[in-house]
Amino acid sequence: MKLRLGNTVVIGMAALSISVLWQAYNWLVPLYLDGYLRGLTGGNEFLIGVVMGLDNLFAVAMLPFVTALSDRHKRETGSRMKLIALGVTTAGAAFCCLPLVRYNLFLMLLTLAAVLTAMNLYRAPAAALMPDVTPPPLRGKANAVINIMGGAGTALGYVLLFGGGQAGVDSGFVVCAVAAVMFFCLAVLLFKTDETPPLHSALFPAPKEKKTAPAENKKGRFFVLAAVFFYFMAVNAVETFMSIYSVRVLGDSTAGLTLMAALAAGSFAFLYPSAALAQKVGAKNVMLCGACLMSVGGVACSLFPSPSASLPAFFVIGVGMAFMVANMYPLVLSFCGKDDFARYTGYYYAATMLAQTVTPALAGLLFSPWLLGSMRALMPYSSLFMILAAAALYFAPDDVQNSLSPRI
Repeated sequence: MKLRLGNTVVIGMAALSISVLWQAYNWLVPLYLDGYLRGLTGGNEFLIGVVMGLDNLFAVAMLPFVTALSDRHKRETGSRMKLIALGVTTAGAAFCCLPLVRYNLFLMLLTLAAVLTAMNLYRAPAAALMPDVTPPPLRGKANAVINIMGGAGTALGYVLLFGGGQAGVDSGFVVCAVAAVMFFCLAVLLFKTDETPPLHSALFPAPKEKKTAPAENKKGRFFVLAAVFFYFMAVNAVETFMSIYSVRVLGDSTAGLTLMAALAAGSFAFLYPSAALAQKVGAKNVMLCGACLMSVGGVACSLFPSPSASLPAFFVIGVGMAFMVANMYPLVLSFCGKDDFARYTGYYYAATMLAQTVTPALAGLLFSPWLLGSMRALMPYSSLFMILAAAALYFAPDDVQNSLSPRI
């Protein structure tokens, strides 16, 4: 049995389009908000965190509707592409408008709402394309390929931000370039995606969880989703505040981009090997190793908060991220059947979105003058939640890791 690599790469164009937008979004929007709020209040960090978290709360509210719509659309038409096409075109067009409205808070929030509604419309259907056409034993490797494509989108986002000048803040080049990349990805998806499962996938049927999952598997699902939640509590705080951390702590508006590029390089290099390693030693063990690497990297950055000293630490954090993200989604999918991919994708995204709703406001409150009053707490904050992620994985039953894929 072999992975259909070409088709998987094409499906991964959806992940590339999502990643390139999120990198630009997470870098630009906090800076836009900080510039608008400067002088109005002493709690900018908290207010920025609230705004950056509300979008994810909105996503949590949309997920049940979107996942049910996607699964029904798949059953009735055999395709999820209409939802994906609508989401990509709307998100790209709305994102282009952000620089035009950033001096009007109401219009900026309205535009952000349009971007995020469109992104949430197509994110879960796009993710569900992979399990639609990939049998369970190959989903770990397929997910690694998808994440490599997402990593390429992340790297491309940083390249575009560098090219925009002043970290992209003063130029519409970045948002227009991001939209162009998204439209190119959509074109490839529309013309090259094969949504027909391979014949050999019928040899590995996946029964519905509600009919077959024993109690210990349900318990395992809880711990895996808890680890996903804590992971995104850690990562999203860094993504949300890195642009401000770069200015206030590192003293250079582009130093943070260099560190995030090193993180992306570490993640990109180890995504596929981490999936292969999981087949040999178990996904739980690989993810535990990743959580520990990320914790150690965060502590190192806390002790040595300079661009040069933090560079290797961010690379290590990226390696740990690869160990985590290559295996989280396939592990969640191991609990579901072929008719419920989008629903279980919804569980996965609910955990990620809930974390990304809470962590910007919580971290912003912590960094504000009302509490610590310093952005230096960013990396210790991230390390703490990665330790919690490791603890959740530790308590996951060992048999859950082995359900990721049988030996072939």
